[in-house]
Amino acid sequence: MGLYLNRNQQQVGPYEIEQVNQMLESNQIDIKTLGWHDGMGNWEPLSFPTFSSFGISLPKQSIASSTQNQGMQSRTNQTDGRTQLIKSRGGNFTISSSIVEAFTFFKLNPIGSIAWLVITSALSSTGVGLLLTPLLGVNFFSCAKRFREQGQKMEIGELFDFSNAIEKILGPLVIAFIILVGFLFFIIPGIVLSMWWTFSPCVLADRPELSFLEAMNESRIAAKGKWIKLITLFVAIGFLQILGAICFGVGLLVTIPVGHLALYFAYAQCKK
Repeated sequence: MGLYLNRNQQQVGPYEIEQVNQMLESNQIDIKTLGWHDGMGNWEPLSFPTFSSFGISLPKQSIASSTQNQGMQSRTNQTDGRTQLIKSRGGNFTISSSIVEAFTFFKLNPIGSIAWLVITSALSSTGVGLLLTPLLGVNFFSCAKRFREQGQKMEIGELFDFSNAIEKILGPLVIAFIILVGFLFFIIPGIVLSMWWTFSPCVLADRPELSFLEAMNESRIAAKGKWIKLITLFVAIGFLQILGAICFGVGLLVTIPVGHLALYFAYAQCKK
């Protein structure tokens, strides 16, 4: 495989995977170095799971340092005890890469992904359990965030993270209710609101310090100018579910988690 790197604002390569791993070990490059190979839609940091699936091995020191720096940056952004909002402007996403990233996550985390679907389906059939499905959905996105940024594989127990549970549960439910009212009375406002707030659960997973009202605002900013692509993404996800149903329904064990995750990976690309 020929892998190209962006070094000093110049494209270099192609390199074999072994060469890239050696450069990482010798600190000639780091996990923030952008990489690309034929078939990718965009340049991405080597820390992304796209490259781990190719065999890129990230030095543990680099991952720990990156995580520490992110924590320091988060603390630096706090003012009067409250994290400032960092607007998600200017980014965009591609439908194909969002779905590919979702498939990559599923391929490397099949048990956890199917467990999310089974548990969510079981809870949805009960009254009280139905209230927990938004929580599990946001936590599933949180697993995707850690995998994308740190290469950390999913553990089933992470689905039951009850930190900020009120925001994770009430936020998506309130948003769904408002959108439903919009569709019942005026179809166009319903579409507008659903496009505005479609990324809200993703924002809650990405930035748990925000309230769901702040997450709604961040979602609106991230989705701005991307309505047609979002609608097309939903159509593509629906087509995936049809393909999954054709395979005697067994394929839905794959396509439903992948469709759910594709939304988060689209949001993550919009943050760039």
